[in-house]
Amino acid sequence: MLRFKEAVLSFDKTIPNSLKKIYGVGIQKGMYLSNLFGLSDKYEINLLNLYLFECISSIMKQEYILEDRLKFNIKNRFSLYREVGLVKVKRYDLGLPTRGQRTHSNGRSPRRNIYF
Repeated sequence: MLRFKEAVLSFDKTIPNSLKKIYGVGIQKGMYLSNLFGLSDKYEINLLNLYLFECISSIMKQEYILEDRLKFNIKNRFSLYREVGLVKVKRYDLGLPTRGQRTHSNGRSPRRNIYF
């Protein structure tokens, strides 16, 4: 098993799909990283040698904000928004939709979602 911080990458998936387990890496970043080293999107992660994985992980550490730093930045941004008093954060705290969705007939479904 290959490990990037707390994320354990499974061997039976392709590189972009296994990199999705890392918080802050989606399918697009995973495809970009695999294409950066000349690997196909269908290349499985069990075929990577340790050197290639270390190269990919060092580029992720240098170029992207991932895992703990990303979570910390999001929390800081929300705390700053709370201090300013944005309506978006007030609606977020109440469990209401923040991006202009209707609440007259569909106001309960966003409250059922899980918030971090």
